[in-house]
Amino acid sequence: MTYLPTSHRLTYRLDIDRGRYIVKECEPGFCKVPRELIVEERRFNDNIDAEFILRGPDTKKKEPGTGKRSARKITFFTGLQRTNYAGVYIGNVVTFGQGGSKVRNGVIVQFSTDAGRMTLRYFPAYYPFPKDRAAFVASIVGRGLL
Repeated sequence: MTYLPTSHRLTYRLDIDRGRYIVKECEPGFCKVPRELIVEERRFNDNIDAEFILRGPDTKKKEPGTGKRSARKITFFTGLQRTNYAGVYIGNVVTFGQGGSKVRNGVIVQFSTDAGRMTLRYFPAYYPFPKDRAAFVASIVGRGLL
């Protein structure tokens, strides 16, 4: 049996006029995932191994010494990789823990067939190794957790 870490489930609906997914259901007090999310095709950065980008609308100024002047950094961002299931993608959101250490937070997303709804499951401080991802996604889908 595959290990299932703590997770949080959110559901979104697509606001076609704004081109964003707006949160519909979220457990009280959970605020690690933005209430509005944008899905777009990956176009420019070939270092991102994904077809789609899932990001929040908020940005913050990059730290001094990171290159471009007044550059902005997206605060919630992940590439979405296809899985063996139609409409289901996996990604990870990097946050920073104590002492500035990188923390990978896993994300599994499922889109309805018309892409009008999106279910997101967020796994704080857990992202499976590449060899374990297919079994992990199969376990989440098989248990009906999306």
